[in-house]
Amino acid sequence: MFNSTRIAFAAGLIALPSLAFAQAPAAAPPPADPAAAAQAQAAAQFSVNQNVGDWVVRCVQTTVKSPAPCEVLQVTVNKDTKQRLSSLSLAYVPSRDSYAMQVVVPTGVALSKGMLLGPSTQGLKYTRCERDGCYVETVVDNTVVQTLGKAGKATDIAVVPYGKTDQIKFPVSLTGFTEAMDRMKSYSKDRAVALPPPPAQPGAAPAAAPAPARAPAKK
Repeated sequence: MFNSTRIAFAAGLIALPSLAFAQAPAAAPPPADPAAAAQAQAAAQFSVNQNVGDWVVRCVQTTVKSPAPCEVLQVTVNKDTKQRLSSLSLAYVPSRDSYAMQVVVPTGVALSKGMLLGPSTQGLKYTRCERDGCYVETVVDNTVVQTLGKAGKATDIAVVPYGKTDQIKFPVSLTGFTEAMDRMKSYSKDRAVALPPPPAQPGAAPAAAPAPARAPAKK
């Protein structure tokens, strides 16, 4: 289902000068008992795995060195089938003061329509589709995070099914969101390794050389 691959994705996403995405392996189908599987997986892969409201704060084991070692995550599950409907994850990269966001929704969406997250983040482009869902993976700034924190008790992920015109919405609870983000950022700052500076853009002027030191005036 979910593993440290997604947290590693965040570091690579922020590091790239343009948005390009490596194809991660498709997730395996959910097991018969998702809760038991998630607990076993967390024990093996995560040094932090905490519930904060309706969110989970997770950090990879300290032996894994990453510029974005932690994330906040919420998964929406069909109560009857126990199948995932959607997921929303945010990871923080302290050395860039940026966030990598991943949203997963079921397949069968109209790719050209994009995805909406709440009223403010519109036109999010899908980056790939796997057998377990279609993904939006992008860098977002503090404005998006702050807007989510002020959106009240809930927001939603809106998609348009292929061949349809009406949206389908997946609920996103914001209970505990701000506290979860603050905790995740604190953990990330303690655990993260710094990314190298981004490469210079073509045509950019080279950085000015430092002025030579002047010898002290003779008295």
